[in-house]
Amino acid sequence: MDAGWRFHLGDSPGAEEAAFDDSAWRLLDLPHDWSIEGKIDLENPSGWRGGFFPAGVGWYRKTLTWDPSWKGKKVRVEFDGVYMLSKVWINGRLLGERPNGYIGFSYDLTPYLRPGKNVLVVRADNSKVPNGRWYTGCGIYRHVRLVVTGPIHLEGRELFVSTKTLSLDEALLSILAGARNETSAPRSLTLVHVVRDPMGRMVRTWRSALEIPAGGVASASTPAAVRTPLPWSPESPRLYTLETSLVSKGQVLDRLETSFGIRTVRVDPAKGFFLNGVNQKLRGVSLHHDGGPVGSAVPEDVWRHRLTLLKEMGCNAVRTAHNPAAPEFYDLCDRIGLMVMDEAFDGWDRPKARFDYGLYFKEWWRKDLEAFVRRDRNHPSVVIWSIGNEVPRYTLEMQKKLVEVVKSLDPTRPVTQGRGERPGVLDIVGFNGGAEHKGVLEKFHEKHPEVTVIGTEITHTLQTRGIYRTRTWYMARDFPAPWVGRKSKKIPRRTFPLPDLAREEVFPGIDPAYLSSYDNAVIRMSVRREWSRTRRFPFFMGSFRWTGIDYLGEAISKRGRASDFGVIDLAGFPKDHYSLYQSFWTEEPMVHLLPHWTHPGEEGQAIPVVVYTNCEWAELFLNGESLGRKKMGLALQLVWKVPYQPGQLEVHAGRGERMLASGRRVTAGKPAALRLHVDKTVLHAGSREVARLEIQVTDAQGNPHPSAARVVRFQVRGPARLIAVDNGDILDLSSTKTAVRRTFSGKCMGLLQVGKSSGPVVVEVSSPGLRPARARLPSR
Repeated sequence: MDAGWRFHLGDSPGAEEAAFDDSAWRLLDLPHDWSIEGKIDLENPSGWRGGFFPAGVGWYRKTLTWDPSWKGKKVRVEFDGVYMLSKVWINGRLLGERPNGYIGFSYDLTPYLRPGKNVLVVRADNSKVPNGRWYTGCGIYRHVRLVVTGPIHLEGRELFVSTKTLSLDEALLSILAGARNETSAPRSLTLVHVVRDPMGRMVRTWRSALEIPAGGVASASTPAAVRTPLPWSPESPRLYTLETSLVSKGQVLDRLETSFGIRTVRVDPAKGFFLNGVNQKLRGVSLHHDGGPVGSAVPEDVWRHRLTLLKEMGCNAVRTAHNPAAPEFYDLCDRIGLMVMDEAFDGWDRPKARFDYGLYFKEWWRKDLEAFVRRDRNHPSVVIWSIGNEVPRYTLEMQKKLVEVVKSLDPTRPVTQGRGERPGVLDIVGFNGGAEHKGVLEKFHEKHPEVTVIGTEITHTLQTRGIYRTRTWYMARDFPAPWVGRKSKKIPRRTFPLPDLAREEVFPGIDPAYLSSYDNAVIRMSVRREWSRTRRFPFFMGSFRWTGIDYLGEAISKRGRASDFGVIDLAGFPKDHYSLYQSFWTEEPMVHLLPHWTHPGEEGQAIPVVVYTNCEWAELFLNGESLGRKKMGLALQLVWKVPYQPGQLEVHAGRGERMLASGRRVTAGKPAALRLHVDKTVLHAGSREVARLEIQVTDAQGNPHPSAARVVRFQVRGPARLIAVDNGDILDLSSTKTAVRRTFSGKCMGLLQVGKSSGPVVVEVSSPGLRPARARLPSR
């Protein structure tokens, strides 16, 4: 029920009444985030935590016309997420309120519906800021549904499919299903379960009797054996389908389809993590919920692009920091093959931002936690629950209460907590940045060998796409973030040393808010040091770096909108760190070369050239002349000091005597043209799918220009619209909701959303003095 809502920004007393005149309000479709549409202003009260975006109060109204088929039925509305402090009315009657902006909820409309027009009203109050330590977004930023059932119906959140045992020959499943009887008489019913394999073939049918009292709820657990199962894993994300029917005397009263995977999870304090009995490291990243230029109202295709990039990087797990993600996020992880650490809360009863959920935690935590677990427990991608992150002064008593609630609803998955470093309650002790210091993990394991350990948030490094420095920068000494405070003159002794790449800075004069894309802008340890340690410790099951993708808010600079902790920037462009992780985490031969090779005026200057590869050796060439072959060692990178001269820098990499991968950097001439790449060839009318438009500035020969900053204008003709633009620059405070964007490090992008009608869609990008580019896509 996303289409055709009326919206008003600002408070509007009386707008909850059905007779209120909303004809002057804006007409829009959900999901909708009004904050991303507003002006970034360094004076906005959201501050650096909120990326300086506006907040406020917003109202939404939707007219529902009575459908005669609803007579005798139950009608409810389901919201996947409203940020925050939502109140919902139907025909002027308050249905309820919900402070949590990240978990879904529903209301029964049935008693208040009437023939003719019915008015559903939502008020979202995000006026008290900061209420998050990152960009939250504002409004009904996730999907809304109208659900119509009979008075006796299945309870979707009661349905739970779990794998009890798994072998090559057989998987034993448990199917828990529940139903609600909203009539005045008890009923004797039958639950019918049909399981279909990943190819859609029926595996088997199971039946269970169900006795439901009048006005009550009942559930039944059914054991189900599947022969020769096809397990779910990141390598083979195979999904089964459960078709559950509620039957009375041969009549189907209700029916639900549930996607699930057959897989087991086990953790061991000595050997770490096991999926389907196979020991493996979690190669994870943490992710915030925003989608960069689209804010918190993220189209599914945007997440698909991002998650696919992470999977191709070799990532096998993601952490939803620090709140439940949108339901479609988990669907994508199920299908793409990414394991999930699913995090319920940031803090608990002590607010970490002045007006955050901590103010409401004591009253709402149990209801929200139960809703969270029930919603996500059928996703095979979810392998670990997290009950919080860096919770101030938490007690084991409160921790135990949360764990008990989770275990009562799902005993099959382990529970952890970000920086929950006290053993005794959790299945897995979670370490954050503190474990990036020397000896922390080793000492803990030596003291508590019976405790399983994970890096819930390790490691923290920063990098800006296309920016390089040859001197090592530590956050405390060189670029203190707003949450750090004053600069420190010394580096703590427990910090891992990271040598400079050059005695004197080769690339001076760069804005200090931009961080180097060599692996040398860190808080405590480098990426290479962290992975070397992870693979060396068998007891350490892996970690989730901070972060996989740049995110809005928690701005590293008080002049910026975001932090650049990610290996992918706000615009969805991979940084050099992406290839660094690829060199650790993938087997397909690859090689990557940095920095770029366009440095006018630097002729003769020795530039550190770094190579990342998963091959045994690499050989570097400058203008066809070999600069030597080097073998990959414990440093996990290869470095040459190359006196700069224009031309072509090329690298070959291989194993044994075979060259298996290559890469090159070419000195670019003056900017001369735009290159446009579209990630789709056909659009599907009415699908709301999103095509990604990538723009690269090139020279006259088509070589990418690595530092061009040119203003690009987008023009779209046909049944589609531009919904966002970006360039990945954390200091660019211009609106992402326009048709103009400056390139940053030679690139920018746009997001094109298809409309409801068919026809040709033509996209043209232009910039003064550059040759324009055009693409044509059919919408069918």
